Amino acid sequence: MELWFEERVKVLASEIRYVKSVDGYLVKLSSLAYDIEEYCYGDVDRARELFEKALRHPLVMSELKTLSCYKDVVEANIQRDPRVKKLREYSSVLFKVLSEIPCREGKPLSVSREATFRVEKAEEAAREGVKVVKTERRVEPQRVLFIAGLALLALAALLLVFAWVS
Repeated sequence: MELWFEERVKVLASEIRYVKSVDGYLVKLSSLAYDIEEYCYGDVDRARELFEKALRHPLVMSELKTLSCYKDVVEANIQRDPRVKKLREYSSVLFKVLSEIPCREGKPLSVSREATFRVEKAEEAAREGVKVVKTERRVEPQRVLFIAGLALLALAALLLVFAWVS
């Protein structure tokens, strides 16, 4: 399995562990759908396949057991909530997987989520437990300005040489 996908699934599982509402789950799953579509460069079939694969991952399936008790609410929210509009394209996959997951009524879910600052605080705590491999390198603004200055200086020198030769 690809490293990006495996890391994304681990982060999703750790984030939804702290979700306390149906729309909280749906927002997280909608974000997953957007990430997968971006990763697949518009290949819809591949995106649907990866979305289902993510939902069937053991870490995610164990966290979706609570959501599987609220299938009717999930369906209604997907149809009316503009924040999770992306899930309409994946609803058949989501309902198929949710229908195969046994319901676990361990924690009662509300229909709407808590205040954003509380959700973000819980997500931050979840991220601290999962180490994500970052491959991008941060470029310092001073370095960018220095390189741009050198490029402009070289361009000015070339213009002077061409003007002197002409």
